[in-house]
Amino acid sequence: MLKKIKIIGVAVLIIFFLLGLLSALQFFRFQHLLFDITQSRVEVVADALKRDIERSVEMGIALQSNAQLPMMLSHVIQSNPNILAIEVSDLSSANREVLWSAGKRPISSKRSFDTSSSNRKTSATSPEDTPVFVQHWSLVDALGVSVARLTCSSDKAEALSIAATARTELLRLATHLFIAALALLAPILFFVLTKLDNIVLTAKSVMLGETVDENTVRNSEVCQLAQNAQAGKPAKTSIQPKAAPV
Repeated sequence: MLKKIKIIGVAVLIIFFLLGLLSALQFFRFQHLLFDITQSRVEVVADALKRDIERSVEMGIALQSNAQLPMMLSHVIQSNPNILAIEVSDLSSANREVLWSAGKRPISSKRSFDTSSSNRKTSATSPEDTPVFVQHWSLVDALGVSVARLTCSSDKAEALSIAATARTELLRLATHLFIAALALLAPILFFVLTKLDNIVLTAKSVMLGETVDENTVRNSEVCQLAQNAQAGKPAKTSIQPKAAPV
């Protein structure tokens, strides 16, 4: 009985591990997709703003003296409540000076600039306690040289709230599946192990020459092998005749 409990316990632990692993993989997959969708909404707005700024640079208007930029940044903030702050920083200066900014909080308090050639850099760092997405775009001139960087800070709290709700629902579903699997698997395993014990005990009785039920011996190949071994007879094997050569 103790061995049966141990086998059933091992099987239950394996099922629990597999369900937990599957739940974790599905949750992180959902969270990654959710974050990508949330950031893509900002990308659409920022890409349009980026094109407008680059168009003004191509026309010869310097970023430092472009009086339209503050109004453009403020308009984006007002039109998109999920965007908390926008900054335009000069890449030509050594300290990455912020030329223009708009929004509720300064992004430059925790600056994470990267002068690589990639068009967008994304991080999940927050300049303050509230979680935010920080995304970067390079602003290029007519020659394709990066002259400035556009940085947007967007709210991450809503995405985290959705992810937390999804995690709770996923854990509840995994718990229900585990209970259902345990309720179905434990009786089946106990029945199978009991049948195997009976077969082994019957085969042992045959080997010892004890009287056993003929129907049990007839229906069990293991018992038949034990009976043949006890009688000193080799087990019968069916040999297929070789086909005659054509």
